[in-house]
Amino acid sequence: MNKKLFKYEIIGFVFTGIVGSVAHFLYELSGYNTVVGLFCSVNESVWEHLKLLFFPYIIYAASEFFLLNKPKGFFRAKLIGIISGMLATVAMYYIYNGAVGKSPDLLNILSFFIGVGVAYLVSYTVIKNEKEASAAGDIISILLIIAIGASFALFTFYPPFIPLFEDPRYAVFGQ
Repeated sequence: MNKKLFKYEIIGFVFTGIVGSVAHFLYELSGYNTVVGLFCSVNESVWEHLKLLFFPYIIYAASEFFLLNKPKGFFRAKLIGIISGMLATVAMYYIYNGAVGKSPDLLNILSFFIGVGVAYLVSYTVIKNEKEASAAGDIISILLIIAIGASFALFTFYPPFIPLFEDPRYAVFGQ
């Protein structure tokens, strides 16, 4: 299973990288469609850019679950992976933004791909080393994944007024 899992995680990295990159531009290309804005970034805030990692990752995970014959502990691993990837992205942004005083596009793009890599590396490691998976753990993980997805929708329309949610270009929040 390890070789098969590793292959699927590499495919997931490529899928998430491509779909997330395209999703960066979809809201504007859709004519600022509200439904598209639920899943794609509506501004240049750090929070909105996390959608570019979260939604493609979860879409791929849903198909990967069946491709891998429904392994136990899968959703727990994916939850840990996506949280790790998003935290890595946010941490890198604030570290280089604090060090350099701005966020160059090249570093923003690089932090996205590093976050994607972290998400898949962590989920791979957790699945590969899973010893005591439970159905309850997967159910709780699915509920938490849904809660994270719902928070993206909620905060698109009602963002907290903190720097994570602020578009640095125009000093605006949300849609």
